[in-house]
Amino acid sequence: MAAEARVRLVTGGRSGRFPESASPLVESAGARLLVDAGSPEAVAVAGGVDAVVYTHHHPDHIRGSHLVGAPEYSPEGESAYRSLRDLARRFAPGAWREWLSTAATLIGALRVPSGGYYRPGEDVCVRGICLKTAPAPGHLATHTLVELPGRILHLADIDLTSFGPWYGNPESDPLQFLADIELAASWDARLYTTSHRPDTLARPEALRELARYALRLVGQAEAVYRAYESVGGPAAPGELVGRGLVYPRIPRRGRRLYLYFEEVMVSKISGLLAGLNCLRRTRRGYEARGSGCWALDKLRERARGVEAYL
Repeated sequence: MAAEARVRLVTGGRSGRFPESASPLVESAGARLLVDAGSPEAVAVAGGVDAVVYTHHHPDHIRGSHLVGAPEYSPEGESAYRSLRDLARRFAPGAWREWLSTAATLIGALRVPSGGYYRPGEDVCVRGICLKTAPAPGHLATHTLVELPGRILHLADIDLTSFGPWYGNPESDPLQFLADIELAASWDARLYTTSHRPDTLARPEALRELARYALRLVGQAEAVYRAYESVGGPAAPGELVGRGLVYPRIPRRGRRLYLYFEEVMVSKISGLLAGLNCLRRTRRGYEARGSGCWALDKLRERARGVEAYL
């Protein structure tokens, strides 16, 4: 009879809040498997592990990787990026120097994990512990959900915090993010964990949180649409940055990087709204159509429907 696996979240001093991330630790019959190396403290708390499985290579998920000393497994799409400079040019091509500085100083990431890679959708098995994986590329092309033993779904950066939903990388996609939230809600999970909260949510509470999270994404889209309406003519997405559409307040430290990410997100929402015939694309940017944006009502209904998976 196979030994029952035990799962717990390990965190650093910030309980999973950025710039660290919470790391599920799975233990079974002497084997220990860690999901992400979210902080040096988390790796130390976990002690010796047999392997680390990464959900993606954002710096807050790899910041303790230099202490792992065990086999590492990452989504196969991460294999093209071998250094922090590679990640900087990938994640923030318009502000990569600022990204690199922030990753090294504020976040404390020292290296990019190396070693094995898995294809999202495949099981990752190490010493009798098997994790199911599922691609969730709205947050990042390589972003992956992980089902832990006991029907516990780790949502990674579908983080259910007020900081998200976050789709500030050039490869991110807000509409796909909504689909990822729906995937998480439809999953046959008993419990849910995320990368930036220290608690474990039972399914009913998790579905309510997922619905609220999806509605925040729709709320961001509505705020961008209203901003174009208030301009009263064509505007480039960059002209709407700094109005609190994504970040209510821009921190002084890392300000340029925050502004860059906000412009990326406003640009992506603008493209989404144009695809929904709410905005018209012009040579000078986008402008609101006079007929309103009724498609947002459908998106809102879709977001509320997440809770119906209960």
